Amino acid sequence: MQKLGPVNALYPMPTTLVGATVNAKPNFITIAHVGIMHHGQPQYISLGMHKSHYTNAGIMENKTFSVCLPSENLMVATDYCGIMTGKNTDKAVLFDVFYGELQTAPMIRECPVCMECKLHNVFDF
Repeated sequence: MQKLGPVNALYPMPTTLVGATVNAKPNFITIAHVGIMHHGQPQYISLGMHKSHYTNAGIMENKTFSVCLPSENLMVATDYCGIMTGKNTDKAVLFDVFYGELQTAPMIRECPVCMECKLHNVFDF
């Protein structure tokens, strides 16, 4: 057994595509810092992303977002969404986008798991 000390050792984390409607258009960002915040009902997830990201504007405006888990065949598109900014690039053209009950949380049909979420709280670190 090896002692690690006071470190966050919850890696690897799943790579996700987080979607939000920004300026009336779907946008996606690649986020690997996703976790479970609360056990019980309702369940909460946490996303770690810098507030300067373009997607944050849509999350803050609509108070909704999606978390889509891409499969291996979406590796190139997922990487692209993490490199390019939605300020200058329409990343939604890479996917078959659909909406669920919330109507402002774009999801990706090619992803085997998609969750539409409501924003509950923002912690600015």
